[in-house]
Amino acid sequence: MSRRSLAILIGCGAVFGLSFVFVRAAVPYLGPVALSLGRTLIGGVLLLAVVRARGLKRGDVPAWRFALLGVLSAAAPFLLLSIATTRLNAGTTAVVNASSPAFALLIEVTAGRERLSRRRLAGLVTCMAGVALATAPRGLGISGDGVIGVVTVLLGAFVFAYGGSYAGRGFAGVPPLVVAAGQQLGAAAVLAPLLVLSPPPGPFTVRVAADVVGLGVLGSGLAYLLFYWLIDHEGPVRTASVNLLVPVFGVLWGFLLLGEPLSPVTMVGIGVIVIGLRWVLHPLS
Repeated sequence: MSRRSLAILIGCGAVFGLSFVFVRAAVPYLGPVALSLGRTLIGGVLLLAVVRARGLKRGDVPAWRFALLGVLSAAAPFLLLSIATTRLNAGTTAVVNASSPAFALLIEVTAGRERLSRRRLAGLVTCMAGVALATAPRGLGISGDGVIGVVTVLLGAFVFAYGGSYAGRGFAGVPPLVVAAGQQLGAAAVLAPLLVLSPPPGPFTVRVAADVVGLGVLGSGLAYLLFYWLIDHEGPVRTASVNLLVPVFGVLWGFLLLGEPLSPVTMVGIGVIVIGLRWVLHPLS
């Protein structure tokens, strides 16, 4: 991976991690459906404006494929993670969600598009151990119907990984900016009818509006632009590694913006993730 790609991967992880701050603040007032709809609609409209300004075209890709990508990479993962957070604590959710790169590798290896080197496998295991360490101070216990929560997160991680694989295969040659805009608008179109079944509880304040705008511009606009640029340049497996960075930045942003504790164990876990991530991104056998 080039230095440019590595910098964009880190930036993508940082923005996705920041999304958790916005989600944590807004979801009690909007609920998962309205929040997911708001962020995808704002992000999609913003990206579409840039696409139009730059005169980019979607080519021969039909609209339904953007909608399907929106389901796989945004709508379904967002909703599944929101459901899981009602049954699991943040630490467990982060650890289980870090399985997405493993699913991405499994999908590509099964299809014959990637090879499973010992170094890459060791890197994935090391990274997931690091995520467990980094989030351990927040607790990793599972109680009650937590098993359902774990299965829900795993399903969301698999769908997200498959979405990356689908984007890499089905949108080759399409500008990443067009893919990001179409994906977000496709997700919004799928989520909109669900709002009837799950209306926002409210109240809708200026602070909530600011959180949704921040989430849409950064978490669904900038983040997915970077995400699809990485898929176009580095492939779905390396790009899926961003999910190993998201809990790290989620912890760091929580410390910087919300005053949440940052323990020595967490710092050790972050160091372990960095070591494992190097093996994942440079998979020599």
